[in-house]
Amino acid sequence: MKLYEILTLVAIVLGPILAVQAQKYLERRRDNRNRRLGIFKTLMATRGSSLSSMHVEALNRIDLEFSDDKKYQKIIEAWKEYFDNLGHRAETEEQLAVWGAKNEELLANLLYEMGQSLGYKFDKVLIKRNIYSPIGHARVERENELIRKGLLDVLNAETAIPMTLINDDETLKKQSDLQELLTKYYKKQIGEE
Repeated sequence: MKLYEILTLVAIVLGPILAVQAQKYLERRRDNRNRRLGIFKTLMATRGSSLSSMHVEALNRIDLEFSDDKKYQKIIEAWKEYFDNLGHRAETEEQLAVWGAKNEELLANLLYEMGQSLGYKFDKVLIKRNIYSPIGHARVERENELIRKGLLDVLNAETAIPMTLINDDETLKKQSDLQELLTKYYKKQIGEE
């Protein structure tokens, strides 16, 4: 058997195997990139509502998807800095304002680094300022927070539900009649009448 025949035989045998392996390698790379892009796109879309579950989930996936490659080291460093600041507690309104501004800056840094590594050319100003967030969303969020806080205050016995006593004879008569009808109905249901 001649050399070219051996090489031909090896090419026939190894060619399909190498092609399949190359295809799998390319698919893994594409899947990894798509997962990283998914995190970036989610964080960009939710950067105006950092308490949303989608935003938090995307943040929690950063270590999983970006820590396996040295080229993403800047992202991991930016994430660690942002994560560290998220854990700080603000006691006063002034501290809360400073903390919030720093979070905004650190999130912009993180998104900038992600964008750069994934081929996007956003600048930090665009990341921080080009957010569409309707005023109505902010109002609803604020109202929901007030409702939750009020309900917690009642449940924790820190406040009472305000009540107004009505000293109106007609209303009192209607209330008494209603109570009497309900009593008769329930007595009839349990067979006392």
